Amino acid sequence: MPRLFAWLLPFLLFFSLSAQPQQTPQTARQALIEMFFGTAANHLEKHLSDSTRNTFKRMSGEGGMSMLDEFSMFANMTKAGGTKFETFDTGPTLLQAEEVEQNEKTEITIEADNLTGDEDEIELTLHITKEGNEQPLPFIPHFTFVMKTEADVWRLNEIRAEVRVPLADPDFLKNIERQNGKQNEQGAQLGMRMILGAQNSYHQAHGTYACNLSGLMGKGQNPSNGSFADLSTGKHGGYVYVISGCDASQYKVVAEPEINDSGQRAFCSDESGGMRAASDGKATTCLSSGEAVVEETSGGQHATGLAAVAAGGSTSPQIDVRSPANAKPQTSAGGPQGTRPMRVRVSQGVTQGMVISKVQPIYPPDAKAARIQGSVVIAVIIGKDGSVQSERLVSGHPLLAPAAMDAVKQWKYRPYLLNGQAVEVDTQITVNFTLASN
Repeated sequence: MPRLFAWLLPFLLFFSLSAQPQQTPQTARQALIEMFFGTAANHLEKHLSDSTRNTFKRMSGEGGMSMLDEFSMFANMTKAGGTKFETFDTGPTLLQAEEVEQNEKTEITIEADNLTGDEDEIELTLHITKEGNEQPLPFIPHFTFVMKTEADVWRLNEIRAEVRVPLADPDFLKNIERQNGKQNEQGAQLGMRMILGAQNSYHQAHGTYACNLSGLMGKGQNPSNGSFADLSTGKHGGYVYVISGCDASQYKVVAEPEINDSGQRAFCSDESGGMRAASDGKATTCLSSGEAVVEETSGGQHATGLAAVAAGGSTSPQIDVRSPANAKPQTSAGGPQGTRPMRVRVSQGVTQGMVISKVQPIYPPDAKAARIQGSVVIAVIIGKDGSVQSERLVSGHPLLAPAAMDAVKQWKYRPYLLNGQAVEVDTQITVNFTLASN
């Protein structure tokens, strides 16, 4: 019996080992995903060749960052920004990122995956959709990542970038023209809001309304005009602006597309501050029978938009309200507003005047020791009570960003009033770190 057992033992061991699950080797695609979105400490360095890794470590970039730090910034910013994203080991999609509030989705898709021996070429392209509709880009980007095995590990060997602009494609040109029209409409609404705010200020100072844009928006009148400084000429961003019928108690202002058949709407308003629009692009139609412009954004989890694209359908575009503090953003003229929270987008210049209390950030010792300085830009939602409800990193050095965000979340603002009611505010805050001042 012992002899029989000794004879059978090798076979039992063989079958036992064979039955154990074998670890599947990592594919080049999985290695690429791990490289940019892994959680291990060396997830990026692991998939670079020794020579590449050592060279990147020796090279310093802006603010004292090594090239390796800058190379990993994309993944760090994506994670810090809180964008909901998912990666896929198989199938036509490599990555899908969803930004809930903007109803926007970004996909990186696999165009080709060519494995030859110890080398794999993975071709990727980018797609952005808004409310289910793919958004036109000024060019069509293609990227090829060449992965090569080294010591049984897939390592990034080469990156190729290709840009294609199909200038003769009618659909591409039509989409680009449509996108440009939406952006022009957003700019026109913003220009109108600036004029309305300037008229309110002018009336308070002079007891009457300005009858021409050169006197209202000219040099020295509104130093915060910025990129809208040319409003004083009556033209900006593909629109013509005109003030008429003005006296001590009333005025009218219109914005009409420069090109008659552009498909863009005309906008009009008066001393009441309510804005209307005409789909035929005619200022006269707007003044006689224009429809009220709705400037409402829905609540939900805040996330950064990859493309500032206007909403389609029956609602009007969501605009960035960078008007002066005394401008009057309007809501729909008729019907109940519903139960969704109101939110307006306001520029940094306006919200700076609303701050009640600030907590200054503590300069991170590691950043100070490395002599790293610069600006951190944070997108925030300010609640109706003036407290910071949420914050999201837009840009900034990884060593500076946490300190800036910890400070900003403690800031307090005066409530922003819209038609006499407090509303949520979507804005950005820039925190500057300067060694000279510390």
